[in-house]
Amino acid sequence: MIGRCVGALAASLCFAMSGQAQAQDSPPENDVVVVGDRLEEMVRSFVGEVAVAPGAERQMARWDGRICPLVAGLPARQMQYVADRIAQRAHQVGIRTDGPGCKANILIFVTPDASRLATGIVDEYRNMVAYYSTNGVHTLGRGPLEDFSTSTAPVRWWHVNQTVSADGQELGGDTNGGSTVMQGGSPPSHLRRATRQDFLRVLIIVDARQAQGVQFQALADYLAMVSLAQLDPNGQTAGLPTILNLFADRDTGGVVPTEMTEWDLAYLEGLYAARRTAPTEIWQQRDIARTMTDHLDPERAPGPSN
Repeated sequence: MIGRCVGALAASLCFAMSGQAQAQDSPPENDVVVVGDRLEEMVRSFVGEVAVAPGAERQMARWDGRICPLVAGLPARQMQYVADRIAQRAHQVGIRTDGPGCKANILIFVTPDASRLATGIVDEYRNMVAYYSTNGVHTLGRGPLEDFSTSTAPVRWWHVNQTVSADGQELGGDTNGGSTVMQGGSPPSHLRRATRQDFLRVLIIVDARQAQGVQFQALADYLAMVSLAQLDPNGQTAGLPTILNLFADRDTGGVVPTEMTEWDLAYLEGLYAARRTAPTEIWQQRDIARTMTDHLDPERAPGPSN
């Protein structure tokens, strides 16, 4: 079914997006302008809304090493632009992109029938979405997967995570919630675990009809954001300067972001600087919030060294 859906896209899709896939030199108009306690409060609220982790492991995942984006359903030039944009954003947080012929681990499908494609993948390609419980592989669970399948959002995403040792080695046998000491590794404690969560793959489906009229660069950055971070699609981010409000701002006539904002970049910076072996995701969320606040508040930035 996936093959039929994707194969039909190139012939039938009219992705009438305004604007061209060009870089923007001017900063977004809706970046953060508050500082101090108010900023800290906003940051903590945002992180609490969007940051999610599989309940079984209670650790936030991120990419380790290299990514390999695959985009289908657009003209070749636009598919390459999206892949390049994701690679650019990944590079900013220290993640590299594999070369030609790599095994795709970020799969993005643009289709005028998003619900049909999502349902087909969940029903017919269950290994792709980790439908069945597999040792060391984790998702948000069956309920959120059903939400992914039936979503009416312009963009939906599904992350599959893998438990690995603290130094990135694949595990054998029961991970026991990360409490088992791995051979050659440091023992776990109340401050760290012997395991961490890495992304194994991310599946993203774009509803082409709902995406019409969105500037292409903004869409590419939106896809980069949900490719590089596991985010709650139901997180409330209204009024905050984030690319995640792209479609909501468009639909309400608000100021639409044209690219990732400093807020978004600070979140990614915080995620990829957070402690990977933290005991729970709460510790990682605090790390992210602290990094975001330091990044966004010029009064907290360290001065030049002598």
